[in-house]
Amino acid sequence: MAPTGTLAAALDALPLWWPDATDAAAFDAAFTGWARACGWRAAGFVWPVESNPTVVKTFPAAGVEPVPPAEVAAIAGRLRAGEPTVLVNGTRNRVYALVAPRGLPAGLLWAEKLPTDGWADADRAYLALAAQTVARSPALAAVAGPVVDPDALSRRLADAAVIAGRMAHDFDNILTGILGFADLTLPTIPADSPQASFVAEIIKVGQRGTAFTQQLHQFNRGGQARPDPGSVAATLGREETRLRPAMPAGLKVEKDLPADLPAVAVEANLLQAALGHLFENAVEACSAGGTVRLAARPVELSAADAAAYLGPVAAGPHILVTITDNGSGIKPEARRRLFAEPFFTTKVRHRGLGLAVAYRVLAAHRGGVRLDPAPPPAAGTVARVVLPVAAPRPAVAPTTSPTGLASDTGRAAVTTVRG
Repeated sequence: MAPTGTLAAALDALPLWWPDATDAAAFDAAFTGWARACGWRAAGFVWPVESNPTVVKTFPAAGVEPVPPAEVAAIAGRLRAGEPTVLVNGTRNRVYALVAPRGLPAGLLWAEKLPTDGWADADRAYLALAAQTVARSPALAAVAGPVVDPDALSRRLADAAVIAGRMAHDFDNILTGILGFADLTLPTIPADSPQASFVAEIIKVGQRGTAFTQQLHQFNRGGQARPDPGSVAATLGREETRLRPAMPAGLKVEKDLPADLPAVAVEANLLQAALGHLFENAVEACSAGGTVRLAARPVELSAADAAAYLGPVAAGPHILVTITDNGSGIKPEARRRLFAEPFFTTKVRHRGLGLAVAYRVLAAHRGGVRLDPAPPPAAGTVARVVLPVAAPRPAVAPTTSPTGLASDTGRAAVTTVRG
């Protein structure tokens, strides 16, 4: 066994993060064992760094100066800009690295030496490697949320979508027969008879079945990329109209959707499928008198920003859509299972297809999604979606005739050749 505090011992300690455990005790054990093996004077983990940064873990547990929020913001900015590590000299002599789990806000991992000790390049490179390992550790779910392998998730959903499409087709045929014969039977029965109420109930159940098969079709087709320009504002407006009859009494929908918002590279029907499910979740989370807030704005994502979303998001211009509710929020146990378990749901009458559909649509169009708790002191959930901006369509230049005059594209040209 390598001596504590050596680079060899630090490398030997990295597998402490690998066991498939997601409780707080597992995170504490991994962090403490790692810090001891490295031989640092102190170490810590801050999550998240975007808003309301919280010191999640320090080693040793007592006597370590907390990380000031101003320092967190400045260091996180440098790390997001591409620096692999940031050294803070002085009494702390700390090196920071960014922990960027896919689909979650970023955090900071730091380690501290005595002021008289130096930080070799290899030590700093090791801390950056450790941060990447922590970002993929199942134990991180205990403090940050679900740690998801997006490639594995996409493969599982793609396989399930093939089966869902075949099942939906077969059930469509069955339901068409049931609803068709029920519709033919109902007019032949006295309207006030028990038999009429039975047939009417069959029709209602059949219609619910049809709605479910439509979801299966949506899920099956959601992985097809259709990057025709779509409007976020128009899509959310149509979804508000659809959901309005089922909204709790007094629920308010607040909107901040600029009129000049650029189009996104997602066809209208698929965009409606993705945003509609998230909007519906927000409505269902609210009680009477609640509020759902819809907002969208252009953003320029860096590579680090893109990594915070679940999906194949690339750096560049995007539209950020946020759907915020003031419900009771997602419980920690449920949050750990979201996306990590496809089709997970806490709703009795649902099948967990909503998030699966949204993710497949977004992933097919190089978009991404993230679900965060609402900033304190508010409760509720914030669904964040990034969608790539649609490429501007090239202007069509008028064609010209050999004489230099613009040709009339509305009618066929006739040329007379004289001999």
